[in-house]
Amino acid sequence: MENQQLLTLMANTPRALYDLSLQALIGSMDTKVPALDRISRLPELPRNLLIDAYEMMSQKELLKDTLLEELSCLDVFLRLVRYAPARSKLLRIVASLMASNKLIASRLSEAFVSRYSVQADEDQSDQEAQAQHWLGQYQNQKQNEESENQQRDCSMHIYDGEDTNSNSAACPTSERIAGDEENQSKLNVIVPAAAADEALEEELPVEELQAIDLGLRLGSFLSEAGWMQESISVLSCLNARLKHLPRHRHWLVMRLDCLQRLLYAESAHCNFKLAKRTYDELISLNHLLSNKVPQELIAMTYSQISVMYFARNEYNFSHKWSGLAMRMLKVSAPPRIAIDVLRQAAKACVVKRDFARANLLICQALRRARTHFGPTHQKYGDTLLDYGFFLLNVDSVFQSVKVYKEALAVRRGIFGNMNFHVAIAHEDLSYAYYVYEYSTGDFSCAQDHVDKAVKIMKDLVPSNHLMLASAKRVKALLLEEIALDKMADGMDEEDLLLQSEELHNFALLLSLETFGEVNVQTAKHYGNLGRLYQTMNRFEEAERMHQKAIKIKTDLLGAFDYEVGLSIGHLASLYNYQMKKYHEAEKLYLRSIDISLRLFGHSYSGLEYDYLGLCHVYEVLHNFEKYLQYAHTLENWQILRGQNITQNKSSYPAIDEDYSIEEVKTKFFSMCVCNNTATSSSSSSP
Repeated sequence: MENQQLLTLMANTPRALYDLSLQALIGSMDTKVPALDRISRLPELPRNLLIDAYEMMSQKELLKDTLLEELSCLDVFLRLVRYAPARSKLLRIVASLMASNKLIASRLSEAFVSRYSVQADEDQSDQEAQAQHWLGQYQNQKQNEESENQQRDCSMHIYDGEDTNSNSAACPTSERIAGDEENQSKLNVIVPAAAADEALEEELPVEELQAIDLGLRLGSFLSEAGWMQESISVLSCLNARLKHLPRHRHWLVMRLDCLQRLLYAESAHCNFKLAKRTYDELISLNHLLSNKVPQELIAMTYSQISVMYFARNEYNFSHKWSGLAMRMLKVSAPPRIAIDVLRQAAKACVVKRDFARANLLICQALRRARTHFGPTHQKYGDTLLDYGFFLLNVDSVFQSVKVYKEALAVRRGIFGNMNFHVAIAHEDLSYAYYVYEYSTGDFSCAQDHVDKAVKIMKDLVPSNHLMLASAKRVKALLLEEIALDKMADGMDEEDLLLQSEELHNFALLLSLETFGEVNVQTAKHYGNLGRLYQTMNRFEEAERMHQKAIKIKTDLLGAFDYEVGLSIGHLASLYNYQMKKYHEAEKLYLRSIDISLRLFGHSYSGLEYDYLGLCHVYEVLHNFEKYLQYAHTLENWQILRGQNITQNKSSYPAIDEDYSIEEVKTKFFSMCVCNNTATSSSSSSP
């Protein structure tokens, strides 16, 4: 009777029956021979069942070694990575394995390189012989019905626009076959016209298509999952293989797609020497572009070049390439590509202090990410981080903290705790808390998140890695502020200051080694050291550091950039409160105020320190008329600032309208013209 009731209950709840069956299957997997046979036959399951079985295995520590062996098989992994509905689960599975020190990422990259690497010294005659072999093989396949079916099963996604890589385009386009249970596709590539000297215009054989497909998918998946070095290994191997292929109908599209994915991984991992080499390869192909190359691929390529320059702090070039990407973006571009191009263009506008256009772009990217992918998807989390970056830079600090917290929650929900992407989210949130809590002196939240960022980075990257240095820089800023607060209470905190100095010098030396002297990041490190030396009463050294920062930033960014104003304000503070150079301090404060008003308006938070500084200068100089003027200005600022905080006002409120890509582009480029004609206005950024 009880069994009958149970069967009736199960019949009414198919999901419950499915879950019980799955639990029974996974629960039976022990070391017994029958279980081993059962495990070996798991890949025979349909993909929707297989991914659920693997996910449940990833939740059981005793089965993780078995799961590692299963997923390390390239053919098994390829079958799952082609299955779009399994993407989020596959990311969580890999994250779970990596968190248990089951190095699935390196196992997969090593397996791909071992299977598909080519000899660098293969001579031209060997290539021609190989080309003839491929051509003969392909012609035989064309006459063989079974081989045609096999080719159809090769789910090539080379530039179908729907690749699941979070930061790159998808990669030759394909038409989906309706009714195919595996949702696979046949090859139907959009390619440029073949060059006159191309030796081969036929399709590549199935085996080669499979290798390319696997390399693109695996390389993109690994970078999306946060394992950049392994992604670089796979995509570099694939790029070398593509270069050894004879030129064929799809050669250019394949090369471009592989290279732009590789450029993203190298830039994200701060491997700028490799990124420069990849960039040079991309530029060498630029003259071959024709109207038959998918424009969304070109847009994504230009956007990845912008990403590289952004990571190198070369903001003028980043802005230029993101603008080119925007021009190539079409209405027909898949949502994933449109979002990434909009995101990167927005970031490039932020660092150029072009906030109105940045607001337009990031709001449209955020709406698309939430609509198309949902609030728990990595694409939405990535876009949230960029929105937080925008908000922080337009002085909407409280809102930026909220957005960064949501972004961190999304990333942790996908990747767990020990992940490259999660470390970056912790660092970004820590810095936002640092800015937000600056006036209160309570840096506990900021310190908690930066400690987590540093710990994760120490486990994942070499000790001299730029990303680790970046996290340590934020930690150094926090240590300095904590030391200042304790010193104000009469405590000796020299050890904290020395720790901060060590971290700042580490970051500076690495920046000098990577970028050289004339770079925005290097200038920031000089400025950070200047503030620290000011705290440590090493005033001449502080002055020298601030002057270096001002010169480098002015040369690179212009006289009215926010970064220049920041360094000018710090030097003014040094002259005012420590070195008694009051007239020099007055001039610097006025310059800093002018820059802040141009960029942010009269309610900008940073104006408080400049107004207070001027009041002190005029009090010491007995210029009471000026003192009263700026004391009154400070009172007005406090009222205006209080109103903005109470009413949660922002100079750049979120744009709720949902525009088409063409509408976004029209507004974007028309705003460019307007801004160019308004550079003399006190409220616009020059």
